[in-house]
Amino acid sequence: MFPVAPEGRLFVIGTAWLAVITLLFGYTEMGAFLVTLAIAFVLLFRDFVRRLPPTALGLVAPADGVVQSVEEAIDPFSGKPAWRIVIRQRALGEYNLHAPQEATVVQRSWPGKETDEKPDPQLAGHLAFAFETDEKQTFSLALDLRRWPRFIRLGVITGNRFGRGKRLGFAGFGLQVVLWVPASTRITARPGQRVLAGSDLLGSLPGRQGDGTEAAGA
Repeated sequence: MFPVAPEGRLFVIGTAWLAVITLLFGYTEMGAFLVTLAIAFVLLFRDFVRRLPPTALGLVAPADGVVQSVEEAIDPFSGKPAWRIVIRQRALGEYNLHAPQEATVVQRSWPGKETDEKPDPQLAGHLAFAFETDEKQTFSLALDLRRWPRFIRLGVITGNRFGRGKRLGFAGFGLQVVLWVPASTRITARPGQRVLAGSDLLGSLPGRQGDGTEAAGA
């Protein structure tokens, strides 16, 4: 069976049943339209299995898209120097959001709702989460909500733990995804690079804080 994200199953199943009922009653044109719509929903909410790269501390792309920029910045949650990687979702890519590395959600900034702490000004209009790995490294992930149309269903709350490449939820369509990683991260992503979520590497996190591990940036 073609893999479909949980958020889209209601649309697919509901439309498919309506198509069957409509065709049984002899409404051929309407039935054909609903069949086409069901297929479109299947393609829209597709959820492919991705092969993780073997690098233990490797950061995988959180979304299908094209890297727009890699620049020095400040992490909006920790306030520490970081690399800011911006990815624009591809129009025909998978619209799921994936965890870049195995980590626990420690903070969040949710526009229009109560937040854990007062958000950084650069997170205005963004749905953002701060993560911490077992190596005590932190990184932040955000979605720019100022773009329309959009359909976002993320059940991510503080305390949730996600494995590397694991699905965080559905986020579409054509959104801008922003990732902040420690300044000591070894960055391999380059502007213009096309990446697949949960599969392609953006770089490698440094080891545990204080262990002397160093990495070069972009």
